[in-house]
Amino acid sequence: MKIYDVSLPIENSMLVWEGDNKVSIKTIATVKRDGVALSRFSFGSHTGTHIDAPNHFLEEKPGIDKIDLDKLIGRCIVVDLTKIKGLKILPQHLKKINIKKGDRIVFKTRNFSLLKRSSFPKDYVSLSIEAARFLVDRSIFLVGIDFLGIEKRGNPNHPVHKTLLSNGVVIVEGLDLSKIEKGVYDIICLPLKVVGADGSPARALLIKK
Repeated sequence: MKIYDVSLPIENSMLVWEGDNKVSIKTIATVKRDGVALSRFSFGSHTGTHIDAPNHFLEEKPGIDKIDLDKLIGRCIVVDLTKIKGLKILPQHLKKINIKKGDRIVFKTRNFSLLKRSSFPKDYVSLSIEAARFLVDRSIFLVGIDFLGIEKRGNPNHPVHKTLLSNGVVIVEGLDLSKIEKGVYDIICLPLKVVGADGSPARALLIKK
């Protein structure tokens, strides 16, 4: 069995979504000076590898603490789309995959290199509304991608997020799949239990048996 940590390290210099507060990790006490080491963290709910809660885009829907844990642990298919043309993940890219009800689908794309930039990129590979509906029709539990957003930047009314979240599909963004090969794994991806929060950073693991 091999365990892969596919979560991004949270650090001061990391890329965040355009307009979000930058990460701030400060040492406020040290063992040498104070007898104990303490730090203060400040970052947004959608920093690094994170999970979107339904209430991120849908009114009167559950927060991150209410997500069904069964959806966050189990069979996961890593789909390698690093060589697709264009910036949209379409149904045609998914039709040859043996997707089962309750699967978790994670997309490896060309996006990962973008996370190393100091400024937010103009474009990235994203999930189309057609592909989102394709996945919903197959009753998957979770979908993830290797960038801070799964939907096209500035997409009016956020149809991809709303389609997925309103149908109970968990969205994981900001995965580090740079060293992961396509195939079937088990995934464990758990957010912080922040009551009512619209999202949370998560520690994500892929397990190859």
